[in-house]
Amino acid sequence: FGVVAVAQVIMFYLATLTDYGFNQTGTREVSINRDDPAALSAIYFRVLFSKGLLCCIAFVIFLLLTLIFPFIRQHFLLYLMAFLFVPGQAAVPSWFFQGLERMQLLAAVTLFSRLVFVALVFIFIKGPDDSSLFIFFLGAGNLLAGIIAMVLASRMFRLVYQKISFSEIKASLREGWSVTVTNLSMNSIQYGNIFILRLFTNDLVAGYYSVAEKIFFTMKQGLVVFSQSVYPRACQLASTGVGQLGHFFRKVFPPFFGVVVSGCVGVALLAPQILYFFMKEGNAEAIFMLRMFCIILPIVCLNIPGTTSLLALDRKKNYFTVYTSAALLCIIANIVLAGYYQARGTIAAIFITEIFITVGVSLPFRRRSAGGS
Repeated sequence: FGVVAVAQVIMFYLATLTDYGFNQTGTREVSINRDDPAALSAIYFRVLFSKGLLCCIAFVIFLLLTLIFPFIRQHFLLYLMAFLFVPGQAAVPSWFFQGLERMQLLAAVTLFSRLVFVALVFIFIKGPDDSSLFIFFLGAGNLLAGIIAMVLASRMFRLVYQKISFSEIKASLREGWSVTVTNLSMNSIQYGNIFILRLFTNDLVAGYYSVAEKIFFTMKQGLVVFSQSVYPRACQLASTGVGQLGHFFRKVFPPFFGVVVSGCVGVALLAPQILYFFMKEGNAEAIFMLRMFCIILPIVCLNIPGTTSLLALDRKKNYFTVYTSAALLCIIANIVLAGYYQARGTIAAIFITEIFITVGVSLPFRRRSAGGS
């Protein structure tokens, strides 16, 4: 389980590189040009070719990591199968459907691919020795969803192939650089914790922490869905001024925040039963960690209006500064606290980091709201 968890962390980083911030920059372009079929075709194929180039770069980086780290060479076949997740993630045109506010189509495709993944797991996974197959099926499910979604996008929106020059790809990559660095920083905050914790503890501690963390990540997907749903509308309102954007979030965010808090309370109360279902044993430390994650999740939720507004207003500098600073803070806090308090120190580091992010993304937006521009 530990080997798979570390492999997934590395592939998440490489997948973030191939995404290259297109979930923000590409979505914004599509949202603005949704009524221009020619522009949509140009954006679609430019992003597609850019991601293809980035997948090649990611594979070279993977080979370099194999040469540097013995633990990757030791499980090379597993890591090679895990790499399928990277082109699979790159193939999913979520940014395109999000910009057109047609996420229900992508949701249906993704659900189908997840069902295929679950079926393959139940049929072929029989024990720990099948961990390579598990991580391969995860990537294959993503790739299947990506291929189906690309075919749907091309046919439904009548996208016409356009030749893309290398200079256009370079310009696209240059524009998304700051967002990419920020997203890599966010991944350090989200996925780097278990790696640092493992440096100071052992596989058992990291394993119990990972179970609680994965439940937290599952709960966090609700925040991701909400954020992606409101982002296209926020981009449209941003062109009219901060006032309209602020009014929009004051209307839609409080009910969602209430649902998140209620859900966290329910999970915290049922933490022993939930963890027993997954682990088939009771563990007080894992229960404590899951309940702490239930306190952290509403704090994460509070940064949605600020983060979404900064991106919609094209305030990349503020966005970049907050999240890169938060990543540095998270790494330092993790190294210091995990060394003394193990998993509880890691939880404390996440708590400190998420408060920093929420305050950091909210202040620039509030200043602009106060200024009325």
